[in-house]
Order: sequence, then structure tokens, then C-alpha cells
Amino acid sequence: MFLELAEVLDCPDCRASAGLVAFVDRAERRRVIEGRLGCPLCEIEVPIRRGTMRFDLSGAARRASGAALAAPPRPDPPLPGPASETALRIAALLGVTDRAGQVVLLGPGLAGHAGWLARMGDRLEVVAWLDARGDPAALGVADPEVGVDPLLGASPDGWPVRSGALHGVALSGPLALHLTEIERCVRPGARLFVAEPTSEDLESLSESGFRELAADPTAWVGERR
Repeated sequence: MFLELAEVLDCPDCRASAGLVAFVDRAERRRVIEGRLGCPLCEIEVPIRRGTMRFDLSGAARRASGAALAAPPRPDPPLPGPASETALRIAALLGVTDRAGQVVLLGPGLAGHAGWLARMGDRLEVVAWLDARGDPAALGVADPEVGVDPLLGASPDGWPVRSGALHGVALSGPLALHLTEIERCVRPGARLFVAEPTSEDLESLSESGFRELAADPTAWVGERR
């Protein structure tokens, strides 16, 4: 986890928008490999294990010491190779290749492209949101050399990100993260990319705070009003 990302995150319990504080046990190149995130107000603790933020724990477990937690399995990082067509498409439609310092979210189903997407932007940070099962392939992108920040098990209706912090979001249909949370977390002008949207997704998107920019049977792209 990139050290400065703590300022973008928010407490999932008190939601006070005070940010989180990073406590570092081991770090490489300003990326926290082992440590924890703490809320300065309600004093919960979120463990960081092998670079992955563990929001999948109960409130009681977060308040307990994370020292005895077993780290999730981490396979070997993916071998170098050309970026996938999906990663190139996401980067183009989100417009991440010509901006610096963005924080972009890739959700379950797309998190495996996070490493390539992070390489395409200038100082781009990509939060790879994993579902409660913790996709082992997606955990493999936790490379200190790349701007990828794996986050495990956050609630789709209470996302641990400060309001207006994200420059872009990419998700697969059916939408895992509630639209009201997406709208809250992104800044005006931010783009939303939805791969393989369902008919229910399209109906919700048409009534959302995003203005449609492009759509076809395989994807929907909109911009936050």
C-alpha cells in the first residue's frame, strides 16, 4: 500500500472523513508491506499484510492486534508481457494515461489488470478492490515497483474512501459497488467504466449522477456531473 494513500482512505466504522493513519512495520519505496491503518477518532485498526489492506475483518477483529493474523497467499507476480486489450481499453476510456497522481479503483473481475493500468499513467495509483474471497491472482499485483494497492473485502455500501477522492472507477457488471457510493467517492469530471453491464445496471446508470459518454453491448462509460 502506498504510504500517502492513507490520506485518501476513510474509516469504515465512524465515516468521519478524518482520514486514516498508517503505522509501518516494514516498507519498501514508500509502500507499506507490513503494518496497519488506524482511525484517529474511533481507534479501529485495519491490518496491512503483504501490501494488502484487510478491510474484510469484523469491527472486533480490527480492534484486536493484527500481529497474529495469517497473511493471504501471495503467488509469484505475473510475468512481464504486453498489456491486455482490456487494460488498454480501460486506460483509454478512463483517460488515465495523460494525468498524474490519480487514484483509480478497479473492482472484482478487473483487479487483475491493475498492474498494467498503473504502468500506463504518470505516478498513477490503482486501488485493486478484491471481494471477500480474495482472488489470489489479483493479490499477485502487490509489487513495490508498481502503483497497485490491493484492498480486501470492503463493504459495497460503505466504501472506505474519502468523498471526492477518486479520479476514476472501473467495475464489472453486475455492479458490486453501489452507485451512490461511487458518486460519493469520485470527483466531478471523474469517469466510470462498467464492463459487461446488465440491463439493471444500465437502468440505474441512466438515473445516476453520471452523464453517458459511450456505450455498446460490452461496456458503458460515463462522466460525473
